[in-house]
Formats: sequence, structure tokens, C-alpha cells
Amino acid sequence: MAKSTVKRILDTAVELFAQNGFDQTSVRDITQAANVNLAAINYHFGSRDALIQAVAERYLTPMCQLLERQLDDHDSLDSELSLEDLLELLIAAMLSAVEKDRQGVSLFMRLVGQAYLSSDNNLRTFLQRRYGPLFGRFLTQMSQRVPQMSQSEFYWRCHFMIGTAVLSMARHGMLAEQERFFFGSNASEPEVFHRLVSFLAAGLRAEPDMVTEQPLLDLPEAFPKEAGTSQLPESQAGLPDQTELPPGGKG
Repeated sequence: MAKSTVKRILDTAVELFAQNGFDQTSVRDITQAANVNLAAINYHFGSRDALIQAVAERYLTPMCQLLERQLDDHDSLDSELSLEDLLELLIAAMLSAVEKDRQGVSLFMRLVGQAYLSSDNNLRTFLQRRYGPLFGRFLTQMSQRVPQMSQSEFYWRCHFMIGTAVLSMARHGMLAEQERFFFGSNASEPEVFHRLVSFLAAGLRAEPDMVTEQPLLDLPEAFPKEAGTSQLPESQAGLPDQTELPPGGKG
């Protein structure tokens, strides 16, 4: 009975967190949807933070355990892994971790997206403490495949990669339906991931563009001030001055 209650709470929490976000989902929402009382969550998890951590552990712990074993195996064989190889290892570990869930990849990717949007510092601290060392090892190996790239450029490209993967796979079912409607084909999740690996690896390898070191838009030049005035056009009211660097930036 206790195991079924825990599973029902976790299943419900996963669905609500993926749908509404970590910040917008209350314990009351979970208790009502799972048809349990608050005492059940306190008894089995202790707190809302602990429940969120249990949701993260449900996927990330088996995923990271498999990824670590795979990296160890390749290190022991002294085999050289390409960017594509590393991405394939990560995806294989993720697919293994989510295979028992009804919505699988889509649900996990939506959780990842919601974690990015969350302002929950406790969640970030937990993820960094629990899984940071392994992902640090993984990212180090990836960065070694692009030694010409600066740390800041690599940082941004990693986030571009995550965003691309989340957007592509969080709604795989919907995108697959559109593909079938427009083109008569229907790519499976493994096929989409194979395409994604090639795309992400190419993006990470691309030569840094020096234009990115310059402001994207020079507002004073693009929107000249009227003679005798010091205001931007009304359409630009309230927009930040994009010619200014953020705090800590270098000129």
C-alpha cells in the first residue's frame, strides 16, 4: 500500500511539474490530483523540496549511473570518443532511464525545460551537488573535442544544445503528427535523436563567429533621435539600451 501511494504521488507530481512548472505547482495541487492528504506527502517525503528532489532522482539517478559506467568503460579501454559518440552515450542513458514511463522522453524533456525556467534555488543546489561532478566530467570531455573554443563560447553553445533538444523532443508526438500530415513520413524518437546528434555536433564544432562579440543592434543608429529631443521613438519605449554591456562585462 505504501509503495503504491508513493508511486501515485510521484506520478502525479511528475505530470504536474512537467505541465505547470515547479514554481507554479503547489503541494495542494498534488494532493488533490493524487487523491491523498497532506500527511501522506509529509510522511513519505518530508517536504515539498524533498518531493521535487525525488522527482529529479527518479530519472537522473539511473541516467547518470549508466552514463558514468559507459564513460568508465571507454576510459578503461583508452578509446577515443567523438562528439557524436559522447552525445549518443548521453541519449542512450536518458532513453534507458525513461523507458518505463508512459510518456517517456517527452515527459522528461518537459521536466528539463521547467527546471530551466524555475527560480527554485534549492533545486539548482541539489542538482549541482548530486549530479554536477558527473556532468562536469562529461562536459570536460566534450570541450576537449573543440579545443579552439573559448570557455564562454562553449558555455553558450551547450545551452543552445540543451534548448534545441528540449524543444525538439518535449513535443515529439505533436511534431511527428505534423510531419506525417505534411510529408507522409513519421520519424520515431530514435530517428529524431540520430538527426539531433548530427545537428548538435555540427553546431558545437562550428567556428566561433567574431560578429557575436559585437552588439546585435545599435539603437541610436537604427532609431535616430529627432532633432532637439533625447527620447527614442515611442515604439522603443521601455526597451533596454542594447549598446550597454551587462554588469561585469568587458568593453
